[in-house]
Amino acid sequence: MTRSLKLATVCSIFLLAASLSASACSGDCFSNVNLIGNSGGNAGGSFTFNSSTDTFSNLSLSFNGGVFSGVGGLDAKGGKGICVLGICEFSWQTTLKNGDTVWETILLNVKTGQYQDQGGIYNWKNEGGFNYLSVAEGGNSLAYLLVCGMALFAAIVASRKRRHPVRAV
Repeated sequence: MTRSLKLATVCSIFLLAASLSASACSGDCFSNVNLIGNSGGNAGGSFTFNSSTDTFSNLSLSFNGGVFSGVGGLDAKGGKGICVLGICEFSWQTTLKNGDTVWETILLNVKTGQYQDQGGIYNWKNEGGFNYLSVAEGGNSLAYLLVCGMALFAAIVASRKRRHPVRAV
């Protein structure tokens, strides 16, 4: 019994560690999307959508690596999206103090929560763009990992019982 308890403890710790990294960006955010262009590096960003008012807010983009390393844009107040048949679109653009221009367009399927995020950054010398498509089950990764872990643990227990049959009295 103590061996099974140790195995259960190790499996639980492993699942917790795996689920923390899987749910680190649950919701409307992305990271480490490659920039296409002559800038190198990658992009990450996030936004908030209010379905009762069809507004986008807390929009942010950040760029890591390459010539735009450490540069980012922010539009905290956002604005109202254009929504037709359950698809909402919002675009924004800003010019930063250093002269870089950051832009983003979001297409959101309100029914599924899936979204496509396109954007980029450019200046007089370099440019980079990205195109990210979210996975429809993005917020359910923790629940999915926990169910998979329980199934694996049940299979381990079942296989252990088969190897060690119960002795008849």
